[in-house]
Amino acid sequence: MKSTTLTHIGKRKVNQDVILTKSIDTNTHLYLVADGMGGYDNGELAAQIATENVLTFLSNIDKINEETIQKAINKANLAIRQYQEQNLSKMGTTLGAIVLSQGIAKCFWVGDIKILHYSNNKLLFESKSHNLINELSNNESSNEDFKSSKYSHIVTRSIQGDIKKSVISYQELIVKENDELIICSDGVHSIFDSQTLLFLMKNEQTGFINKLNDRLKKEANDNASLILISEFE
Repeated sequence: MKSTTLTHIGKRKVNQDVILTKSIDTNTHLYLVADGMGGYDNGELAAQIATENVLTFLSNIDKINEETIQKAINKANLAIRQYQEQNLSKMGTTLGAIVLSQGIAKCFWVGDIKILHYSNNKLLFESKSHNLINELSNNESSNEDFKSSKYSHIVTRSIQGDIKKSVISYQELIVKENDELIICSDGVHSIFDSQTLLFLMKNEQTGFINKLNDRLKKEANDNASLILISEFE
């Protein structure tokens, strides 16, 4: 199995994204992107706290499933809330991750981190972001003004100390030898949609990450981070 990462500061002063690729045990690997929330204090610290707490929790349990992953997110929430109370600092992060073991990808996300699954040059799965436009679009489907992209940047779930606002979405995927998995922050998927990423992978092959990074240097306003997982055994 192979993973490649990139992270780019964009036009921000600080990169508030955190990327983690870590083996939990011989057969289990954790891939994670956390995106510290802009407009809050210490977004990069919130992303780091959440990442460390999720890793620690999942590394010390016997069974990883939807229930235990939610407990890991709850632990991260508690750590962030404690920091906020001690330092009078409002902070939060979105997060998306994959626990990969023996051909099963256990995917979970809170907020607008995207998880994508490609197989045989086709998109098989795309996570649905927790943002205002997705939460309310069923009721506002006829209102074109509502579909404005500005609503896609308002997240409705995040890890910021309130357990009720950090309920994960969860999806299990079966991955095969030549499949690709991508986890990316909104700094990437706001510029490159799932089909554009597929086009770049097909046409750039080994140069995909370099091409993506070159374009992000020119086009990214926000922090932008991505993990590409491929070459499954």
